[in-house]
Amino acid sequence: MAMHDELPFRIIFAGIYVAGFLMRGLFVQRLKPQGEPIMPETGDPGEISRFRVVFQKVMFFLWIAIVASYTWYPPWVEALHFTFPIWFRYGGVIAGAVSFLFLFLTMKALGRYWSPLPRMMEGHKLVTSGPYRFIRHPMYTAMMVLFMAFILITANAAVTLFSLIAIVLTVKWALKEEKMLIGFFGDEYRAYVKRTGAFLPAPGKMVRQIFFNRNDQP
Repeated sequence: MAMHDELPFRIIFAGIYVAGFLMRGLFVQRLKPQGEPIMPETGDPGEISRFRVVFQKVMFFLWIAIVASYTWYPPWVEALHFTFPIWFRYGGVIAGAVSFLFLFLTMKALGRYWSPLPRMMEGHKLVTSGPYRFIRHPMYTAMMVLFMAFILITANAAVTLFSLIAIVLTVKWALKEEKMLIGFFGDEYRAYVKRTGAFLPAPGKMVRQIFFNRNDQP
């Protein structure tokens, strides 16, 4: 595919990434006046591993390199291109926009409990409003859909590889975080599990909540 044919997708891909970066910065700035630590401490019980902190920092710079390379679109990037139907790729644009909006709503629902990496704070409350009413890990859902959107938008082998790695790790870290949340909230979280889906709404549970106001609490 000629470079000019890729131009709309290069702009969209870079635009989504930059918008995500700016949104993350906005929420970080909201934490500062509250005196909350921007990044969690590592090595404490219930906190994330140092490996994840380091790995995600490395991936952050790798993704900058990927976005910059695809936007610049040198010959070696063009060689990694594979063919998708045009409607398929614009479907990725729609999925990216929806996931971006869903990610914003999730971060807004978390409020002061949001952080770039998961952590438990003193007096931490279990958030069950907004997207969390039906899904326990809506942020991870939004991120996985966003990575899938990146694959469709770019139709690029390098982006596909890193996106699939990111999706697999997202699922792994979500399951690990679930154990951390059970350990912190105990029966409150176990009851929450019974009435929600992990990454997608559980239809039966959602119907009971909406129409019968049943939360399946012990």
